[in-house]
Amino acid sequence: MKAAVKRCFLSAAAALLAALPCRAAGPAAPAPNVIVIVVDCLRADHLSLYGYGRKTSPNIDAFAADAVVFRQAVAQAPTTLLSFASIFTSLEVSAHGVADQTRALGDSALTMAEIFRIYGYNTGAFVGGLNLNPLFGLDRGFDKYFYVGRTDASFKDTLPPALAWAGERKAKGEKFLLVAHGNDLHTPYLFPASGLYDNGFRVSEGLANLPDSEAQLFLLRGRKLTLASGGGAITLTGDDAAHLLARYDEGINYADAQIGEFLSKLRAGGLLDGAVVVITADHGEGLFDHDYFFHDFNVYDDTLRVPLVIKVPGAARREVAEQVRLIDLMPTLLDLAGIPPCAAAQGESLVPLLSGPGQAPGAGRAFSESSVGDKVLRAGRWKLIRTPLRTELYDLSKDPGERRDLSAAEKKTAAALNEQLSARLAEDAAAPPGAPLPDGGKFAAEMRRDAAWQKELYKELSAPGAR
Repeated sequence: MKAAVKRCFLSAAAALLAALPCRAAGPAAPAPNVIVIVVDCLRADHLSLYGYGRKTSPNIDAFAADAVVFRQAVAQAPTTLLSFASIFTSLEVSAHGVADQTRALGDSALTMAEIFRIYGYNTGAFVGGLNLNPLFGLDRGFDKYFYVGRTDASFKDTLPPALAWAGERKAKGEKFLLVAHGNDLHTPYLFPASGLYDNGFRVSEGLANLPDSEAQLFLLRGRKLTLASGGGAITLTGDDAAHLLARYDEGINYADAQIGEFLSKLRAGGLLDGAVVVITADHGEGLFDHDYFFHDFNVYDDTLRVPLVIKVPGAARREVAEQVRLIDLMPTLLDLAGIPPCAAAQGESLVPLLSGPGQAPGAGRAFSESSVGDKVLRAGRWKLIRTPLRTELYDLSKDPGERRDLSAAEKKTAAALNEQLSARLAEDAAAPPGAPLPDGGKFAAEMRRDAAWQKELYKELSAPGAR
C-alpha cells in the first residue's frame, strides 16, 4: 500500500473511531487540557525531588507536592530523536523504526497528537534542537509546531509562545494538548552562570577555551577529552570535572526556574484548572559515570532512568515504585482524556497506578535501544545490556549504579534475558520501518554524515584499550 493511501486509510479509520462513544472507563467530567513539559538531558538522580544533595529543582519539587512521582521511569532511548518518537507513538525504537538520524517517522504510525486532534483537541508543540526538526515527522498531528533549530534552544525560546498559544485556546474555548521542550541542559552550557554551584574551581586552560565545535563533549571518555578537530586531547583535572557537574546542576536550576514561572503564569490565566500536567525528560546524561559524559553512547541508568511526575486534578501526592516506561505516557494521557486506546500502542495506561497499588506495565519489562546498536532489557531486578561487542548483566536491587557485571556469574539468567530481548526485537522488526529522510536537502545530508560519524566514533571508543 502506498504511503499516502495508507495515511488516508488510517485517517479515515481514526475518524470513524471518533464517531464512536468513548469507553466507560473515561472520566465523566469534561475532557481536560493536557500539558507535557519535557526537559532535555534531565537525569533523575540530579533532581532534589529524587533525593539529590543539591537543591536543584525547588519549583518541580513544589509541583510534585500534590502529584504522582514515578521513581523508576525508563526511557526507550538515550537520544532525543529516538526517545521522542517513542513518546509520541507509544512504540519501541525497533517498532517505530526511527533508529538513528537518517530515519523519519513512517506513515503507518499514528501519533499522540493525531489521536488527540481526532477527538477535538487543538494540538501544539514548542520544541528545539536539531533532533526535533519537522523533517523527522514528529510534527505530525500538531496544529502548531513551533521549532527552534538550534542545539542551545532554551525554554526561554519555547515557553513564551507556548503560553501565548494556550491563552489563545482558552479565549476560544478550545481544549488542547500542549508539549513544551527545552534544551537548556544540553551541552554546550550556554545559560547564564549563576555561581550557585560552579565556584572556586580551577578550570584548566584547555577546557576553559574549548571552542563551540568541541563543546558537545561526544569524545569525553573517562577524563580524556579527544578533540574532534584533530588537535589532540585534554586530560581533565578533578576541578574540571567538578566544574562540568556544577554547570549541569546549575542548568537544572535554571530550567526549573523557567518551568516554575511558566506554571505560575498558566495558573494565573486559569489554564491549569482541571488540567493534566506532566513533567519528564527524554533521557538523562552520563556525567562521568561509566566513563562517559554525554548520552548517545550510554545505555546505563545514567541516561535511561528519567523523572516522571504526573498531576491529575483531585489526586493526592503519591510515589510509585513500580517500573514504568515513557511509552506508557501516551496511553495514560488518552485514558485521562476519555479517549479509547490506540490498538498499535505498546505502552499501557498508568491510570491504575495514579491512585493505588497496581501491576508494573509491560509485565515489568522495559526495552531500550541506542542509535549505535546497543539493546537493553530491564526486567524486575535484572538489567541486560547487549552491545555489538559484549553482553552485561546487572542486579539493580543490589547494584543500582551498575558497577558489577554479573554476566559471567549468572549465565542462565543472562541467557534467558537475552532470549527475551531477541524475541521482542524480532517482534518489533515485523512493524513497518521508518522512512528515510528525503534526499537532496542539506539537513538530511548532514544528518546522514553525523550518524555515520557517530557509529564509527562509537566503535573507536568501545574498542579494547580505548579508555
